[in-house]
Amino acid sequence: MLGEAARGVVGGAVGTGAMAFAARLRREAYARRHGIAVSEIDEVLDYDDSEHVVVAASTLLDAVVGWAPRSARGRHALYWVVHWGYGSVVGATHVVLQRAFGREPAPGLVFLAGTQAMALGLFPVLGGTPPPWRWRRDLLRTSFVQHGIYAGGVAATNALTARRAV
Repeated sequence: MLGEAARGVVGGAVGTGAMAFAARLRREAYARRHGIAVSEIDEVLDYDDSEHVVVAASTLLDAVVGWAPRSARGRHALYWVVHWGYGSVVGATHVVLQRAFGREPAPGLVFLAGTQAMALGLFPVLGGTPPPWRWRRDLLRTSFVQHGIYAGGVAATNALTARRAV
């Protein structure tokens, strides 16, 4: 069971890496299209790749332990810990779904639906975003695409490592 959990965490890390790479490409394309540097982008292109991640995590930290980072450096560190930690650990749930639903595509589709539902629910509740029906269309579309990339990376990695584990 520990091996399966580790396999899921590795799948989550791969999916998170794919999602982060896609977000980087999106930021670079946006900057090119607008004739600016990536550092000059002044609007949210993806809630999963924004300060809203830190707002959500800080809200939880403050409620649970009575502390949240205040400095820019601390907030930046929290972003990366949450981004990679959460994304990696959530990947382990895909292994559970594989056991419950069998072969793809069912586990991957359920996993995608779950991750997208978490984003649509957690950001408005904890992250300071409007409810999803008030998100700009490009943000909603980006969220679905990004979670599709994440879920696809997790599912592919877990499928490949499952074959090797046998």
